[in-house]
Order: sequence, then C-alpha cells, then structure tokens
Amino acid sequence: MDQRRFLLALVLMFLLLFTYEQLFVRPYRRPPATPPETGQQPPVPGAEHPTAPPASPPAPGAAGLAAPVTEDTQTVTVDTDLVRATITTMGARLRSLELKKFNQTVATDSPLLDLVTKSQVLPLTVGLQNATSDAAVVYTPDRTAVEVHGSAEAEIVFTGKQADGRAIEKRYRFPGNSYLFEFDISAAGEHKGLGLILTPISELGASGGRSSGHELAVAFADGRVTELATDKLAKPTEVPASVWAGFSAQYFAALAVPLEGSSTALLAMSDDLPVARLEVPAPEGKAHFEVFFGPKERDVLIAAGHELDRALDFGWFWFIALPLLWGLRFLHRFIPNYGVNIILLTALVKLATAPLTRTSFRNMKAMQKLQPEMQRLRERYKDDQGALQKEVMELYKRNHVNPLSGCLPMLLQLPIFVGLYNALMHAIELRHAPFMLWINDLAAPDRLPIPGVPIPGGGLPVLVIVMGLSMLLQQWMTPQQGDPNQQRMMMIMPLVFTFISINFPSGLVLYWLVNNILTMGQQWAMLRSADGGAGK
Repeated sequence: MDQRRFLLALVLMFLLLFTYEQLFVRPYRRPPATPPETGQQPPVPGAEHPTAPPASPPAPGAAGLAAPVTEDTQTVTVDTDLVRATITTMGARLRSLELKKFNQTVATDSPLLDLVTKSQVLPLTVGLQNATSDAAVVYTPDRTAVEVHGSAEAEIVFTGKQADGRAIEKRYRFPGNSYLFEFDISAAGEHKGLGLILTPISELGASGGRSSGHELAVAFADGRVTELATDKLAKPTEVPASVWAGFSAQYFAALAVPLEGSSTALLAMSDDLPVARLEVPAPEGKAHFEVFFGPKERDVLIAAGHELDRALDFGWFWFIALPLLWGLRFLHRFIPNYGVNIILLTALVKLATAPLTRTSFRNMKAMQKLQPEMQRLRERYKDDQGALQKEVMELYKRNHVNPLSGCLPMLLQLPIFVGLYNALMHAIELRHAPFMLWINDLAAPDRLPIPGVPIPGGGLPVLVIVMGLSMLLQQWMTPQQGDPNQQRMMMIMPLVFTFISINFPSGLVLYWLVNNILTMGQQWAMLRSADGGAGK
C-alpha cells in the first residue's frame, strides 16, 4: 500500500468526521412551519395514549394543546436565585422562564435568556383523556408572586375545573438554588394515564443569540439517549420506559422526569409544533414529576440527578473529552480568559502527543528518501500494477521501512483530537466568553465586521482564513511523498477544511490554529535537527 494514499485517506477521514458531526450527528435545523403532507394526518400526542406501548399509534384528532394567552391574562411570577418564571393562569403553564445568569446576546444591555418558545402550545400543559388537555382551563392560583432563595422552597397551587366539571390541580414547588423544580398533577375522575407536555426551548438558547435552530427532541431509556431533529417529528416516535424526555439544544435543555411508574415518551408534532409528551400511569388521576429548565453544564446536570448529564453528549471519546474539559476549567481558575486557556490546553495536548508526532515525521522523512526510487519503479512497471506493488514492497523491506508506521501515530492522536473537538463544541463556559479584539464570543463563529462593507454572515472570518493559511503552510512544510496528483490533492485539503470551518465556534478554530502553529514549530525544529535531516 502506498503511504501517501493512506495519508490521503486519513485526511479525508478527518474531513468526513467533521462534516458528519456538523451536518448529521447534530442536525440542528429549524422545524418546518407545517408537518409534511402525507396521505394521512400524523398522529398527535394529545390523543389517548395508554401506559403500555399501544399496538398502533394514537388516533388522529385535535390535540387540544393550543390555547390563546393574551397580554391581560393573569400570571404568577416566581423569582429564585437562578430563574425568573412566569406562569399563566390559562392552563397553569409556563409562559416564560428566564435564566438570571445568561443573556440572549453578548451586548451589555441584552435581556435575560428566556427558554420558553412563544407559541400557543406552552410547556407543562397536561394531556388528559379523550384527546383533551388542560390548556384552556382557567386556573385560580393561591398566590400571585413568589420569591425564594437559597435552599428554601416555595409552593404554588393552581386549582381549576376540567371540561366535564371535575376538579384539577397543579402544584409547582420551586427551590431557591436549583434549576430543577417539582411539578404535581391531580385530576379527579378515571384516567388511564396523564401526559406532561414540553415544547422546544427558545432558539436563542440553542445558538447564543443566533437563529440556527439547534433543538433536538430527546428521551433517555435503557441507558440510551434517543435524539431526533425537530423537523423529523411528523412521524411520532415512542420511547418506552423513559427516565426523562424533553428538548435539548447546544447549551440548554428542558427535560421532565416522572417520579413514579413506568413512563412512555412520545416525540411528535402537535398544532404545527414539535412536542415531547411523557405519559405516566395515573389510575387515581395523580402524577408527580421533576422538571429541569437550565444550562447543560455538567456539574449542574449531575447535581440534578436522574442521569440528566446524559443529555450532554461528548461522543465516542467522552472519556477523553471530560478530562480536557476539566483541564479547561482548571486553567480558568488562574487565567480568567477562556481564549488563553484554549491556547494553553492546546499546548499541553501538543506536548503530550509530541513523541507520536516525532515518530510520524521521522517515518515520513524515511519515505521521502525513497521517492526517487519509487518514481523509477512507477515508470518501469507502469503497465504492470502487480509487479509494481511487489517491487515497492521489496524496496520497503530492503530499507527497513514500514509504509504504515508514519500513519499509525497519527491515528493514535485522532481520539485526542475528536475528544477536544467535542469538549469545545459543548462547553457552555465558552458561550459569550470573550477572547481579544473582535472575538467577543468563543462559542460563536468568528466574524470581523468592516464598516461600510456588506459581507455575508456579518463580517470577515479572519481567524478561519488565518487557520486555513496555517494549514497550507503546514502542508508545504510536510515531507512530500507520492505522485504529483496526490500531492496536489493534499494541497487542496486546507482549502476544503477552511470552507467547512467557516461556521465553527471561534474557540474551536482558535484551537486548530494554535495546533497548526505548534506543529509547524515542531516540524521546523525537527527539519534542522540531526534526526529530522537537513531539510526538504
């Protein structure tokens, strides 16, 4: 096997990994305005849904989850150390939930981030029997405002009447220092099950103030997280025995946890809006939940319990991503600039992988010395590929060169690279974290606005361009092997990678730029050392 072809395959694998991760593994796309047209209207989660998995999806029909909420509708406000919630008496549902530690944008006067999407289907609607819900029930609260701090708790009770005149009650119990609160339902009458409805969180929560539509419907059951893009919910998906379900974005999540009984999550469309419904058995008309609205910060999710930290997905190499994320936080204790922390972390990772890089470089230099002889063999056996491969292998054997020995160390670095990539992609610490100059949000794409010059995307991706140039220079410094066509292909790769990276978070681009610079420095030193040779 020609080593250059193997290297080309390796680079293509890197590009494929990034493209797949960006476009398919996390398909953060906006939901369509209406469900796709099909021969039949898709089932909706407001329909009757028994606790055991049904033989067929719930029957189509009006879900009854939507109810208009006007500005003059009475509300109850809840103020804790972490959130400011507004509950409307129309359905006793969340009308807003603002996070006090997070703003919508990096602007100094930016309002607090509200995780509730403004629509007629509001989170914490309760699905009742016969395809009805309590969305249109006008509740009476036992108080109009609550303020609670620290470890103290405060309870709000909403009472109302179902469509048949029977009583229904909702209880909210908020702690002062947690994003997790309790939610109880008590509905008089016979109910096979009760369903708690969650809706997609605000797009601002997903993309740091940019409307990129990163929401995913999620459910956790049997140790596995089911994730569905919100535009893929026209066909309902059931997840039996769910531990929790809801919606997850890049940095925030809205999740519900049933505290009793075996629940079934239904991820579907209702009233043209994606919904996640957690159905629990309720023979006595009672159900108990805990609800999480907050950041996907690992320590916060672990403290909330119920394995909510599984909503934070670091991919296959999570065991590498987590220590790297811990290292990023550790460095931030001493240097309060995450951009500088990324540079230092990259340098430490590069130092740890230096022996592997050196081994790869030595083998590439050894292969480079054989190129003139390999070129003569190609010309001599250009019409006999079998003989060419045999002679090439004999050449490797005579010179004690393994054509794969330069690639294997690179493959060993791949898990570290992917782990750091995932750590930076999901680190909420980088959201709205400034670095220097025009880079004021390491979680957002790099854009330098130029006054008077209209540029698509709002500015020039300077950091991405510099990163692409560094890749091009690094490729030029790498010992060249293989035929001219393969070499030209390798020189095109930096351009392709630059194009793919345009919308990557600037923190990730910063890492890749620093990694390239350090690699070039290492190559420069090795080229001038006795082990690296005198040059190209």
